[in-house]
Amino acid sequence: MNSRQGITINCPHCGFSYQTPIVNVIDVGQVPELKTLLLSGELNASQCPSCRNVNYVATPILYHDPEHEFLGVYVPEQMRLSETRRQQLIGDMTRALLDSLPSEKRRGYMLNPQQFLTLDSLVEKIYSFDGITPEMLAASRRKMELVSELLRLMNDDIAFTAAVQNNREYLDEDFFTLLAQVIYSAEAGGDEKTLQQVQTLREKLIPLTEVGARIQKQRQAVEKLGKRPRRSEVLEAIVEGDLDEAEAIAVATVPLLDYTFFSQLTERIEAAEGAEKEDLENKRERILQIVESVRAAEAETMQNYAQILQHILSAENLEEAVRQHMPYLDQNLMYLLEANIAKAKADGADAAAERLTAVKDTIHKVVREVVPEEVVLLNLLLTAESPDEMQKMLRARKELVNERFLDLLQQSIQSLEAKEAQDEEDKQVLKRLRNIQTYAQLTA
Repeated sequence: MNSRQGITINCPHCGFSYQTPIVNVIDVGQVPELKTLLLSGELNASQCPSCRNVNYVATPILYHDPEHEFLGVYVPEQMRLSETRRQQLIGDMTRALLDSLPSEKRRGYMLNPQQFLTLDSLVEKIYSFDGITPEMLAASRRKMELVSELLRLMNDDIAFTAAVQNNREYLDEDFFTLLAQVIYSAEAGGDEKTLQQVQTLREKLIPLTEVGARIQKQRQAVEKLGKRPRRSEVLEAIVEGDLDEAEAIAVATVPLLDYTFFSQLTERIEAAEGAEKEDLENKRERILQIVESVRAAEAETMQNYAQILQHILSAENLEEAVRQHMPYLDQNLMYLLEANIAKAKADGADAAAERLTAVKDTIHKVVREVVPEEVVLLNLLLTAESPDEMQKMLRARKELVNERFLDLLQQSIQSLEAKEAQDEEDKQVLKRLRNIQTYAQLTA
């Protein structure tokens, strides 16, 4: 049971109105992926299709972990409910969970959920089941706060340097990993402002920290290889570099680290002696760990998506199942879905192909409902193969070519224009957007 419903949000940043799904009841025994979303702060977060800012919906959460026989509930204080209404709400969510479970899976602890006054306290409890202490979480929160502090001080060199000196204990590998995660999330969400700010912060910290110095050394080792190194060049760079450099090169060139590579590295080890041999053996061990870790992560990711697809396929109500898995309706899932459709057709499994195609159609339907029609039209226009096709699309959907659509166009153009480092794809998209804007103004 993972109760999901759609609500309409008026973006506090730009006023744009859009629909987004929210989750109230989480049963990680059925959909474990929702635990990750909750702990990462991404649950019930949505990106405004117009201004690209991320908005969060404060909503009650009932969290069920059958493995640890735990049922917890959090009701946001800002909802300002009376105690009577609050208890009614908790009772409704609890009944919804119980009704979704077969009788043999219902337990006594489910009748009295543990109540939490803050979302942080619920999150701490969930983390405790994984052996993560409040002290560890406090250190992690301090690093998050430090990111915000350093971002505010970036234009004041004296204050920035002082903050770095006073917080060196927190500027460790985990801190730089946190920066990388923020950068990844901003990039994935199209948040150009945050992306540019955090990238600038990371670059400013590199020469001021011990971890940064190592990152710079690793970066230079990878850059020295060039964009398309040969296997032999990778081998030489790893042999000649230190362990830090070898690690960075390995991460950047995993596809080249195959059986042939390790055979050649082993030959070098067997021909070496003393300290050189020990150094090469250490590098081989570390590179093996990196390759295994990367491949295991890739396999786990695809396995998770395979499980999600299986949940949807086995559901009686396809549309409801798709809505429950909205956060995972991305390119990975669609790639897996297309691959399964192609395989089913090739194998002559017509029934399977039909069911998979039904899932695909349902995903498209649900996404169209959530994403405003203006955004759907803009995405279609960006794929138009010619100016004539673009004009035909605009004429066919003339009712959508309104002030809101023109505002969306202008904001998209400004967002790309503000991007400091535009690649060739960005330039092409910007050119298309300007063409669309010209034709749209003529159509409106």
